[in-house]
Parts: sequence; structure tokens; C-alpha cells
Amino acid sequence: MLESLSPLKAAVKQSLDALLKHLQEELKGKKYLLVLDDVWNDDSTQWNDLMDRLLKLDSARGSTIIVTTRSAKVASISEKKLPRQDLELLSTDECWSILKHAACSNGSSNIPLHLEKIGREIAKNCEGLPLMAKIIG
Repeated sequence: MLESLSPLKAAVKQSLDALLKHLQEELKGKKYLLVLDDVWNDDSTQWNDLMDRLLKLDSARGSTIIVTTRSAKVASISEKKLPRQDLELLSTDECWSILKHAACSNGSSNIPLHLEKIGREIAKNCEGLPLMAKIIG
């Protein structure tokens, strides 16, 4: 996180506390959206330590942290600090729509039948996971 805000401050090997102090300085009074995407670490001690530190940053009102995960255990741990929102699985047709839109600039171009068949098979393999369909696309 600090590296994206201030590469020079993050480049020097420092303790976690020093890094967090620099992060605090960079975010002070600023509004941010932090997305921790596809989290799999289910160590509750590490998770709670990180979240306690992030939630104490002196940032502008409205700053938000979003965590995405496919792990029920990670979701259970993270909901102790952040509100949880379970997403429903997409239908195969909805996954196909995402893939088709990614494959065709306007999503409505005529696709040859043999290619549509392959695309729909890929959509089926997404098993309704919205992030999976987006990543593949």
C-alpha cells in the first residue's frame, strides 16, 4: 500500500511499525478506497492485527476497505471488523454475458456459433463466480 503512495518510503527495509507510520502520514486527511482482493490468508491473528492498524489510520471520512474472498473462513474472520455482504452466484447466461462483452467491444456483435459454444462452456466452468467470469474475460 505504501509502495503505491510513496515508493521511496517503502523501498527502505523497515519495521512494520515504521511502515505503518509512513502510511499514516501519506493517508492523513485523505479519502481512500482500499480493496484487498481474493484474500486467502485465514490466520485470525495476522488478520486482526492488520485490520486494527488500518482502521486506526487518520484518514478522511468516507474512506473504505473492501475485502473479497471465496473462503468462508476468511469471510467469517473479516466480518468481525468489516460489514459482510455475500454475493449471489451468477447464472451461466450472466457469466456468458460478461465474457461476451469482454470478447466483443460492444458485447452485441454476432459471434460465430462454434465460438459461442466454446464461450458458453467457459461460462459454465465459472460456476457462477462473478470474479471468475471477470478475470477470464
